[in-house]
Amino acid sequence: MKKNRFTSYLLYAIGEIILVVVGILIAVLLNNQNNESKLQKVEDLSLIRLAEDLKDDITRYEFLTRRLEGRITKCDSTLNLLTAQNTLDDRLGIISIHLINFFLIEGNTTTYDEMKNTGRLYSMKDKVLRAQIIDYYKDLSKWSTYVARNNQQLRNMTIQQGFSDYWVIQRTIWNDQKVSTIKYPWLLDNYSREIKDLEALVLKAKGVFKSNEFNVSLLQDDAEELLKKLPVTKSEQ
Repeated sequence: MKKNRFTSYLLYAIGEIILVVVGILIAVLLNNQNNESKLQKVEDLSLIRLAEDLKDDITRYEFLTRRLEGRITKCDSTLNLLTAQNTLDDRLGIISIHLINFFLIEGNTTTYDEMKNTGRLYSMKDKVLRAQIIDYYKDLSKWSTYVARNNQQLRNMTIQQGFSDYWVIQRTIWNDQKVSTIKYPWLLDNYSREIKDLEALVLKAKGVFKSNEFNVSLLQDDAEELLKKLPVTKSEQ
């Protein structure tokens, strides 16, 4: 009789232990699922914000492309005028053109930097998407540096001593003041060294603008491709 009661008690105790263990396991499982759900929501929100950054980038690339195409067209027009037999007024008109501009890519890395700094980038479940995101921002950094270097080379050329008269004359024209051909006799000569130097500067500028336009187009293609793979807000669905 006592043995039966002990056996019953033991079975009851084991059953209670099993129930407690099962309860703990279920609680842990539910907690893990809840945490995973929260982490997924945070990741989704980060990717939605990243998509907004990419849209900003694409808008910037479209703007840069238009501006660079305009500068390339101006370079072509200027080169055509420089190679023609021009009057003094023609040459002054060429010099008055606001041709040299330095455009920077300036991509938006706010969300990407935050994802990196918090570790959320490296905990993404979709490893392929993560690699594509990293590759895009590596390219953004690389081409931004390349464009800045192109700009610096052109800037260095414009500040050479031989172009000092050119900038003085340009400012004089912009200020609606008369340019002295006595002080700048080379303005009367199509084949002067200064005119040839100006032609070389325009050729260099055109090369820089075309190179930068190509780099911007590569980034825009990459941004548009990556954007297709990111989640969108409900209003965009």
